[in-house]
Order: sequence, then C-alpha cells, then structure tokens
Amino acid sequence: MKKIFVVWAALLAVLVALAQEKPADAQQQKAVEAYMKMGAVNENHEFMKKYAGNWQVQTTAWMAPGQPPALSRSTARGEMALGGRFLLMNFRGEMFGQPFEGMQIVGYDNLQKKYITFWIDSTSTFFFLTSGTRLGNTINEAGFWPDPLTGAQVTVKARTVWVGPDEYTYEQFMVMPDGSEFKSMENRCTRIK
Repeated sequence: MKKIFVVWAALLAVLVALAQEKPADAQQQKAVEAYMKMGAVNENHEFMKKYAGNWQVQTTAWMAPGQPPALSRSTARGEMALGGRFLLMNFRGEMFGQPFEGMQIVGYDNLQKKYITFWIDSTSTFFFLTSGTRLGNTINEAGFWPDPLTGAQVTVKARTVWVGPDEYTYEQFMVMPDGSEFKSMENRCTRIK
C-alpha cells in the first residue's frame, strides 16, 4: 500500500508540474511571437533601400543666422544591413577645409513606429540621435545637438525629401531659445551612376 501511495504521489507531482509548464509555454510562445512581429521587416524598412548605392553630396552649412554659408563636397555609400533592418551610410569628404568622415545608421523601430537616425563623425565626440516619421517621400525628425559654447542641448529638426529616384535633400534646422528656427545645413545628394 505504501508503494502505491508513493507512486500516486509521484504521478500527481508530475501532473501538477506538467500542468504548470503549459501556461508558461503558452506565455513564452506569445513572447516569441511578439518579438518576431517587432523585429519583422516591413514597408518602412523597404523604403530605406532607396539610399543604397553611391552618392555625391553637396553640403551648404551656416554657423549662425545671417552668416555666409560654407560649401563642401563629399561622397556617401549606403548599404542595407542585418537582414534589411538597418541602413548604414558612410560619408567621406571635407568640411570647413578639413578632411571629414561621418557614419550614419538609420532604422525603423516597429515598437515606437518611428525612424531612428544615429550619427557620428570625425569632427566631434558626441552621438547625435533623431527620430521621426515619414509621410510619402518625406521624413521629418527631431533630436538634440550639443552646443559646444554652452554645453546645453539645442533642439534640432531635420527633413529628408526625395526629389526623384536618384536625388534627395537633407535639411537641418536649429531651434533658437525664442522658438525661431534657422537652417543650419543642407545636403543635396545625387546618385553616382
């Protein structure tokens, strides 16, 4: 009788354990499905493929409102990475008469439902992040740029507009303390064929 009781107790313990694992398995499956949906490539990632290839970039930069612009030229190379989830752009040229390199990573975050742009370059040590949305062929973003004179963060707005299949413009606007904006930079990008 003792043996039967021990066998029944062991069987009951196994059944209880199995019953408890099923909800955990179902919850884990839900988590996996949500993660897969969050990481899926969609039409927003497909849009970024337009940037793949080689580009001639003409930059016009203004240091302050009313100041004459500085002109420079560079080239850029764009390529999709990580299964089409991110765009990598590498820029080379000159800025203000000095050699210049910049690196940009752009992605579409399915969770935030926004494009996120990460920028670093050879003229600074900070990370520049913007985020925003797309309507048709225009992406509008906003972020913060450090002011080296004050150490404060300055609000920046950016707009990328596709003019045609082989040309786009990127404009950057600094938001002044009084809320006014001034155009601090414009890149005209033309595909090299």
